[in-house]
Amino acid sequence: MSSSSLFLRGCLLFICSAQLVSGQTTYNGGNSGPYYLIDSYTPNNFFSKFTFYTAGPDWHRGWKYVNQAIAQNNGYISTNASSIYMGVDTLHTYPTNGAGRPSVRISSNNNYTHGLFILDLNHMPYGCGTWPAFWTVGPDWPSHGEIGMLNIIEGVNVNNANLMSLHTSDNCTISGLNETGSIQTNNCYIYSGSNSGCGSYANNNATPNNYGTGFNANQGGVYAMEWTSSAIKTWFFARRSIPSSITAGYPDVSQFGLPMAAFAGSCPNSYCAIDDHFGSHSITFDNTFCGDYAGNAYGSTSCPQTANQGSMGSCINWVANNPTNFTEAYWLINSLNVYQMQSG
Repeated sequence: MSSSSLFLRGCLLFICSAQLVSGQTTYNGGNSGPYYLIDSYTPNNFFSKFTFYTAGPDWHRGWKYVNQAIAQNNGYISTNASSIYMGVDTLHTYPTNGAGRPSVRISSNNNYTHGLFILDLNHMPYGCGTWPAFWTVGPDWPSHGEIGMLNIIEGVNVNNANLMSLHTSDNCTISGLNETGSIQTNNCYIYSGSNSGCGSYANNNATPNNYGTGFNANQGGVYAMEWTSSAIKTWFFARRSIPSSITAGYPDVSQFGLPMAAFAGSCPNSYCAIDDHFGSHSITFDNTFCGDYAGNAYGSTSCPQTANQGSMGSCINWVANNPTNFTEAYWLINSLNVYQMQSG
């Protein structure tokens, strides 16, 4: 197989519109024709293509994002010949009123408008208090939108079904038609309702083992997210069911079947001008604890509760005082490839 650098050179010369912005590359794809590889994240180059986010969040938290040097020195990140590991501190306790358990959040240096994003993943973070996500975000969110990837991938605590969602500026609604998932909300505006955006839960009958312990016990699989001017779609393929076009390096979405989530730009009783809400996105992985989502949901799970502390307090207490329970809170990534169609 040709090296990724050859694929990238071919893309930059003939296929895509690319613009250098402050040391970054922005890839602008089209909406017709076959997909071509334009960017590839592998164990050889992975962390050099991401920036580590270290600013503290402004909501309830049980974590502290650390920089690359701290993460490397403490074993929170590593690579080998075949995979990339991103985990958390599993050795120490932390004050419940302090910064929280050390973890990592990284965002890609390159940005993308449109494309097919294919993540080959062996293991995802899981367990009480966890809130992992694989997502993309624009440069001026929410005015340029957010695609949460597994938002593509997202879940909390001991969930067993992936949540895929969009969070946008105003005037974006979706229908939830032509998908195997179960739509939860259809108004994608970030400030509508409970700030949940619009989203669908995966259907475990249609796509079993798509999240959590089932996913990890079966050596994971492949998540694919397609973003065009007309729709944003997400698929999951178990390890033994990955389409041949993906493994061959020439993905053909016509082989993929019905997506888990289909956020269409124009459907009956809904409308979202995709290109008005989404553009120039970076890719993000994070490994968060508690927060508004996992913390508020913690009390309704089978996770250990702390008397008189409520849902959020119980979550923060669990995360702070039980380091050995986070040995499963890690990402193990084989590769992430980004494909685009010809622009213009």
